Amino acid sequence: MGAGLDVKGHLSLASKYLEEGRELIDKDPVQASEKLYKVADEALKALAYHFDLQDVLKKVGGRGLVGGEGGPSRSSRRLS
Repeated sequence: MGAGLDVKGHLSLASKYLEEGRELIDKDPVQASEKLYKVADEALKALAYHFDLQDVLKKVGGRGLVGGEGGPSRSSRRLS
């Protein structure tokens, strides 16, 4: 999962995917939705690293956090 990336790295990727998704909305909505899905995934990774949620990061390994077991719900409990 994003070997060597930190919070800023994941946020940078999220910003990149957001811009790409915006550009694709009218041209290719399917591709745009995939980019926007990546935005959410990278944002959750940044939060997991920021709050040092090692159990979440270990559980998902190289997979994405969005839709993954325990990712968003664990993060939201930590934020509340």
